[in-house]
Amino acid sequence: MTMTALPPRTALKLAAGLAGLALLTACAGKPKPQTAMAPAVPVGHVYAVAVTVPPPVSPRIHFTASQQVANQQAFNVIGLKSALMVAALTCQQQPEYDRFMGKFQPHVLAAQHVMDSYFRKASGRYSGQAMEDQYVTGLANDQTISGQAQGSLFCINSEAEFKAVLALNSDTALDQFVTAAPPAAVVASNAAP
Repeated sequence: MTMTALPPRTALKLAAGLAGLALLTACAGKPKPQTAMAPAVPVGHVYAVAVTVPPPVSPRIHFTASQQVANQQAFNVIGLKSALMVAALTCQQQPEYDRFMGKFQPHVLAAQHVMDSYFRKASGRYSGQAMEDQYVTGLANDQTISGQAQGSLFCINSEAEFKAVLALNSDTALDQFVTAAPPAAVVASNAAP
């Protein structure tokens, strides 16, 4: 899998998440085959559209309303990146993931920086890094478990997700995508004359 170069700390977080993913995959075994035919159209986002921003460790730590909005948006972008990575590894869709990162890397890295800042403020410089690492690993693990629960639908949905994401033409469109739009709606709106 060809990956775009990431900062060392981000690469470390990614490695920790992948280690957790590998552990889950090894423990889970093969998914059970489904007896019903899989639908030809996707049923929605592969991942939860809005991911949860963990609360600060102290009630004395506050964020402004605009910071909360920016934090939520950044977490959603990172949630999408994580979900697409899980799909790439599970469904052999590494080229699609590489195209996503090639197209949106500056925006994804900006979201990563917002997330880094959030955890530093929410928990402190050193415990914030541990809190962020735990969050990123837990997110990938949850997405893996969710994908396994979808069975054969997961790769059908992730294929639609990649098509929809790769059809986006701007960072703003990506931000809107991670906020609400299911893949089929984005593909249809981009195909309209």
